[in-house]
Amino acid sequence: MNYNQINKQNLPKWENTLKYITEVLNKNDIKYYLSSSGLHYILGQEVYPYDIDLFMSKEDVRRVYKLLTKYKVSNLHYWEEDCTKLLEFQGTYNDIPFEICEWEKEPEELKEVEYKDIEVYASPIKSSIA
Repeated sequence: MNYNQINKQNLPKWENTLKYITEVLNKNDIKYYLSSSGLHYILGQEVYPYDIDLFMSKEDVRRVYKLLTKYKVSNLHYWEEDCTKLLEFQGTYNDIPFEICEWEKEPEELKEVEYKDIEVYASPIKSSIA
């Protein structure tokens, strides 16, 4: 099974989900950044994302959990990275999985990336991969 091909076929749903979630975040003045394959894709790399990974402050993870509660598939929980516990939850919108995670450290600045008609933010460190 070619997952990259399946993800490519799901791009319209993925883009719709990205647009919906980022509109909710932007409307509520929530500072975030897109990461992983989704960021690689909107920066022009030939990778097709399966899900949407967004990072933000712990307080905002809690706010977004309430804002997107009808799409959640997990409760708020902690995961551990480098002996640090970080808050997160997972959800699904339009059959596309998303993950809302606490960032380890707040970025000093965020770079706005225009993708089609979607306003997305990326950490300058993370976006330097393109």
